[in-house]
Amino acid sequence: MHTHHLDGHKEVKNRFVSDFATGTNLLLSKKQGNFMNRPGSRNRKNKKKIRGALAGAGIVALVLALMISFGKTAPENPMDRNRADASRMYLLSSTLDMDMDQLANIENANINAGDSANQAEQEEQQQEEEKQEQNQDTPQQEQQQNQDTQNPDQNISDPNIQNAVAADIPGSLMNLIQKNQSGGSGNGSSDQPGDDQGNGSGDGTTGGNSGIPSDGGQQTTLNPSQSAALFTTSLKDGDEVTDPEYPFTVDLTEKGKQLTLVSMTVNLNGSGRICRSRDSLTLKEGANSVYVTVRFRDSKYNQIDASTKIYTIYYYPENEVELVVRNARTGEYINDQDALTVMQDSFWIEVRARKASGGVINDVAARVRLNNKIQKADSDGIYRMGLTLGNNQLKVTAGEGGNTQKTLSCTVNYKIDNFMISFESSIRTEKISNNPGIGDKVFKGITKLKYASTSGDFSFRVRNSTVTGVEKIDKIQMTNRYGTLDITDLAGADGYIQITLDASRSTDIKVYCTDSDGEPQWYTWSVTYERVLDPAENQRKAPVIRADVTNETVNKNPFIIPIKVFDYNGNELKANQNFTLYLNGAYQDYHSRETDGTYEYNLVLTEGPNTVVIKAVDNEGYTAEKTLTVTYNPVAEEARVRVIVSGEVLGLGTMIDETITAKSDQTVAQIVEDRLAAHGYSTIHDGVADADSYFLRHVMKTGITDGWSISAEERSLLEMLGYDIAEGPKNPNSLGERDFTAGSGWMVTLNHYYIAQTMGTRPIRDGDEIHLIYTLSVGKDIGVDTSSSIYD
Repeated sequence: MHTHHLDGHKEVKNRFVSDFATGTNLLLSKKQGNFMNRPGSRNRKNKKKIRGALAGAGIVALVLALMISFGKTAPENPMDRNRADASRMYLLSSTLDMDMDQLANIENANINAGDSANQAEQEEQQQEEEKQEQNQDTPQQEQQQNQDTQNPDQNISDPNIQNAVAADIPGSLMNLIQKNQSGGSGNGSSDQPGDDQGNGSGDGTTGGNSGIPSDGGQQTTLNPSQSAALFTTSLKDGDEVTDPEYPFTVDLTEKGKQLTLVSMTVNLNGSGRICRSRDSLTLKEGANSVYVTVRFRDSKYNQIDASTKIYTIYYYPENEVELVVRNARTGEYINDQDALTVMQDSFWIEVRARKASGGVINDVAARVRLNNKIQKADSDGIYRMGLTLGNNQLKVTAGEGGNTQKTLSCTVNYKIDNFMISFESSIRTEKISNNPGIGDKVFKGITKLKYASTSGDFSFRVRNSTVTGVEKIDKIQMTNRYGTLDITDLAGADGYIQITLDASRSTDIKVYCTDSDGEPQWYTWSVTYERVLDPAENQRKAPVIRADVTNETVNKNPFIIPIKVFDYNGNELKANQNFTLYLNGAYQDYHSRETDGTYEYNLVLTEGPNTVVIKAVDNEGYTAEKTLTVTYNPVAEEARVRVIVSGEVLGLGTMIDETITAKSDQTVAQIVEDRLAAHGYSTIHDGVADADSYFLRHVMKTGITDGWSISAEERSLLEMLGYDIAEGPKNPNSLGERDFTAGSGWMVTLNHYYIAQTMGTRPIRDGDEIHLIYTLSVGKDIGVDTSSSIYD
């Protein structure tokens, strides 16, 4: 959707988001505060405050504070907080028309629905809030830096940062960082120069082409193999030393040097501390676990934590025997006096005994006894020992006696657990038990299943064994896209439960139970449904794909295509989840999203024919596909365009209504500016008319508001929406933002469709209809005739 409205873009933090790159010009509601548009306007206001602050605090101190403050993550954006489309206030007239519930929930990037009568008071209050926020910036930054130092090993994975890391580093780190499959940020507002000017809406939830967060502050954690491209260490896995002081180094690679180093930490045996690039560790006797974590930050304050694998380093004091025993099945270390419980009838261990003498480390003979019987290792060095039911005494001794001899003793309890549950269905029958002898899987795990059928109807049952009488099935839960539901009571007389699967995501069936010892257990079956399609049925129920494009020739790059897809029940389907678009075989992410379920794609075409393919699958598995050919010819052609400018809500009627011939490489904004000028109007706007920086604020002409009036019906609507009405324009020769209410301004439609991006980026095509409309209530008082929608 595309809107147009103007405002003094002075207010900055937590007030207003102008999602310039997507093209909506509206004002936020009173609850959302005032305006924030561009760094330029933000700087103009802050300069006044800076001059006052410089006198009291000194130029040097203030500059340093501002550097710290502006280097931080961008201020919280109420639109980003909700990950909302800035223009989602705009619905087509069939939805908007006096639907107060819909209207109440609509947000917009360029219209403030606050009380215009209290505007001065609000601005004064806002200035005070901004001053307080500026004063708080420096201590907040210091606090964040302290937190970074105190928590150097914090590992938080967030895929939304991954593309940002690659984009911020020359040479790219995309080969290091897992691709963000969920998309990235959309073309929303930004504090980055050049990214925050436009006309409109962005969608914080969308996956823009860049996938780069506009305000930074995200976090990601690299795995050890990825981390190796950013730094290396001198640590050696399996290293054996006779000196407890173990020196090591940490060296940044060339790619690592391109990031800002925040901290380096080393973790020794579970305890972490800050370390230097040249440092040392004090080892304990025997095996030591060591890993290094380096925290980086890019220019957008995105945080990247990189860690090595866990190294094992052995320290052998002179003339001391060191004994290490591990469970050969699980890899876990066994300590002296441990009490272990196993379900297998055999117990496997690895034994390592070493001694340092004269600086040389050699193997030492070890003796293993189970229940006082000598055990022998197999050819691979593993002791495979048969157990008896109940407690078994394991003793491992290394050395020839005396003070240097080491002994490890532990109890191994062999337990037969006959408790199990069985999952029975047409696609899988499976037994779950902590006794590997009777179960296919052990408790506290998950089995993933695929169910292919012409119907999503699925039946299963779960049964449990009875040994002591305390065993029982406590609860069966189903989790799907709608949430989690207890389905225990749905079991029929035969124990089978009937559920319906959908194809949008897997359905998780989780069983909670109590075992023979009265202990709680659980297991999950995750079922993915794949519909076996009947061609005739799929044709009747296939998703509907609607696109504002035909097999045509266009003269502007990139080419913007609005796409809307819904299932046979009329439910809107989601891009990337339910449908995808490919250009010449390459996957394309959408640029912005509308409230009515429309997604806009910015396609960079090659000269000549381009193939656009849209593939859709609904939540029941029905599919559809549409293929189009768009030919790009960079030579502009003539296009017939109708231009309408109207102010019906003020009783001003239609100011311009004409059809013209223009070059097809011009944008909607260029046509609007040209036709307004041709009829004696001038404008106040931001940016230029052939870029996303364009932002219309006022239309001016002598006596433009003469004869204005607001109908009783309009006044009633405005009062119901909480707007105060100014009984007269601020300037009789100008019509624009907030002239009559806090929600007044200009909006624009293209072919009866509220475009989502700035009209400075939208090229015209032959047959287009451009309508510039004045509103008093952020679009709630004007409608669009959906009978002539671009999708019909």
